[in-house]
Amino acid sequence: MNPWRQFPLLRLILPVSLGIGAAILPEQVIRVPMVVPGILFLLLGVIIFSPGHILPYPLRWITGIIVFLLFIFISCRLTVNRKDILQKDYFGKYSSARKTFIGEIVEPPVQKRKSVKVIFRITAVRENGAWIRTSGLSLAYIAKDLKSLSLSYGDRLILHTLFTEPDGARNPGAFDNKQNLQLKGICRQAFVKQGEWLCIGHGTRNPIFQLALSWRGKMLSVLKENGLSGKEFAVAAALLLGYVDEIDQETMQDYSATGVMHILSVSGMHVGMIFLVLEKLLSFLSKRKYGPYIKAILVITFIWTYAMITGLSPAVMRAAAMLSLIVTGKTLKRHPDILNVLAASVIALLVWQPLLLMDLGFQLSYLAVAGIVLFYQPVYNLLVPGHWILDKVWSIVAVSIVAQLATLPLCFYYFHQFPNYFMFTNIVVIPLSNLIIYTGILALLLGTVPWLSVITAKALSIMVWLLNAFIHAVGSLPFSVSRGIVFSLTGCILLYLIIIASAVFFSGKKKAWLFISLSFMILLAGSYLADNLQRLSRQTITIYEVKRSNLTELSNVGKSILIGNLSALKDPFFSENLRKYRWNNKIREVLEFQEPLPLYQIKPFRHEDYFLKRGKFIGFCGKRILILNRKVPRMSMKKMKLDYLIITGNPKVTLKEVLHCFNVKQVVIDLSNSLWKAKEWIREARGLGVKCYSVGLSGAFQENIK
Repeated sequence: MNPWRQFPLLRLILPVSLGIGAAILPEQVIRVPMVVPGILFLLLGVIIFSPGHILPYPLRWITGIIVFLLFIFISCRLTVNRKDILQKDYFGKYSSARKTFIGEIVEPPVQKRKSVKVIFRITAVRENGAWIRTSGLSLAYIAKDLKSLSLSYGDRLILHTLFTEPDGARNPGAFDNKQNLQLKGICRQAFVKQGEWLCIGHGTRNPIFQLALSWRGKMLSVLKENGLSGKEFAVAAALLLGYVDEIDQETMQDYSATGVMHILSVSGMHVGMIFLVLEKLLSFLSKRKYGPYIKAILVITFIWTYAMITGLSPAVMRAAAMLSLIVTGKTLKRHPDILNVLAASVIALLVWQPLLLMDLGFQLSYLAVAGIVLFYQPVYNLLVPGHWILDKVWSIVAVSIVAQLATLPLCFYYFHQFPNYFMFTNIVVIPLSNLIIYTGILALLLGTVPWLSVITAKALSIMVWLLNAFIHAVGSLPFSVSRGIVFSLTGCILLYLIIIASAVFFSGKKKAWLFISLSFMILLAGSYLADNLQRLSRQTITIYEVKRSNLTELSNVGKSILIGNLSALKDPFFSENLRKYRWNNKIREVLEFQEPLPLYQIKPFRHEDYFLKRGKFIGFCGKRILILNRKVPRMSMKKMKLDYLIITGNPKVTLKEVLHCFNVKQVVIDLSNSLWKAKEWIREARGLGVKCYSVGLSGAFQENIK
């Protein structure tokens, strides 16, 4: 018997995911004539509804192939239809100059340090004296003042601004904001100054969503009014309500390093606890005639209301969708397999919002749950504790192991790190966070009831403080996290295949799966070795974009020479990006030079056989580099050939003066120069026929020289 037959919905996840993935690729890849799915539908109809059996039994797989292809084309078409940038009325076509737009705020505004971040749906643009109906999501940063701070979900604005494409990663290893926004359907952004916008009323608000946001605002006020503040308020608000805007970077780093980052976002655990509370409170309805149906409606309504209050994160939507299906099945006296329920919730959410497939939270949430469903019981059965307390501890450890195992390849791929003390941390964090959630729910229910609300809020504050202190202490322990574990996408997929094949072998003890697992291990080792050899063979020059500074890195065979203003390394965000870049390129040894050098350090310096520095001249792997920060150096009558000229520190020179002494292949203007001066040099370079690149205008410069 085919074991996959009992999981029909699980088998559909692959074609749906392939179709969405194809639609996310460039437009030319997804141009499939509509006649193709039409023909497939026709063939499927003929096979299913024709009298007798057209296909002999040995060819029954053809029906499966047709269904597989149909789901690929349908999910692809559905995703394309949801991409605003491909629509005929997309407002981005009118964003080449400053224009007047009308838009509606579709998400709650977020306060930043100097602005208010707002996501708009643009509905009209003023063109040639007339209003033209448009569509498409956009991101706007509105200058902070009393007016912008009063903006809320559903407000309708008219604004005069210039929409541009978001910047991508400005440095190697940096967060790619452009790609992140595109995966959310946002391809344009604007910076709106005071006086360039006006609120003209309210648009089409979703009354349920509006009510949920209003409740969340009141609940946050309850926490503040009862004395929660600082990190305790920030973490409590994240745990209970999914409000993460006030969590500082230090707290985020502590939770990330200890492997409990999921605690800071409302997840399936929170929804499950709400479900258990509702089950207890509404249990009396199960004994009434229509009570089970009323109970199911109330439970599903409360679950989705809570999901909306917490911001509809992917993990919450997953849990809400799964519990809704389970409650519905239980009410109708059906008992669906949990894997089919999991698959049904995946497909339902992807049909509603296809780009969720690329959301990291969505991926981690479903993988963790799938791992718990498939592997928890076999791992738990490995040990039978003799005491109920030990049994509870072992249960937490077993859940931590299988969830970590299910998400491990993806964590290696995205985060390049592993929390070494995750089991120990979860033994304390899971019970404590559960207690915090129950106490927090009680504090919110009590509201401002005299004495009781204050006492409950004080207990909540103490528990959150203990949670933060414990996580910070664990994160500060030696070897708390292993960093620099770099996996390619191929390596990530192979590691998942190894885990799956090994699990099948241990469950069925079939030797074939052991050989399959070993084969994947060999492929992973070969892939990892080839990837490392490729990275180690690179010779690159990188000129970073960092706070009006000059910083150049020359890397060769796992070694790096860093030249420039080393104080830029004090920037924590840049340092983290630099660390990720070095992990990805297997750079283990770094030599640093402060620029400009003191007079006593101007003597020539040689490092091995690939680097020579003499004043402002650098020889690196056969390439000649000049760092120009003042006047043009005096040379002999014969022009010197330069591969790279790095202009830094706003020198009072023209490129014509430089080219009088040097033959230059590539000019690079770093971020220590004024942007207006960089633009002048670029214009001059065009006239002289020289390649010129500005870090300030285009982001970090990077080039492989081998």
